[in-house]
Amino acid sequence: MAGFIERESWKSFLDEFTKRNQFRATRLEVVGEIGAQEEEVYLPLVGVSFEPKGSAAGSVGIVLGGESTKDERHIEHLIPKPQRIAPLIGPEGLEGGLGFEDQDGGKTILTFAKLPEIPENTSGH
Repeated sequence: MAGFIERESWKSFLDEFTKRNQFRATRLEVVGEIGAQEEEVYLPLVGVSFEPKGSAAGSVGIVLGGESTKDERHIEHLIPKPQRIAPLIGPEGLEGGLGFEDQDGGKTILTFAKLPEIPENTSGH
């Protein structure tokens, strides 16, 4: 991951990132000692935030799916001590997601997923 965001800009960068990309379909992967584990695919982005204060100070939270915890399609992923955040550029040169690296070298990759196309002819003719 190249082009890291300066730590003092994390909160404002993630707030703006959320505004630009809210409700886009996503893919969330966590890469650690046992390899890459896909956490979800196609859930919409609700938000990404940096917590500068409180019990979760210094952590980044990623919320995907419905807008409330009552929605069955809801995932909250916490990165407790991120060390680096990098914007990811997609194949078309557009914003493609975010990469996070924690203090133990683990990586969390949030990318935007392209939803499958519905075929024009769905009746089987």
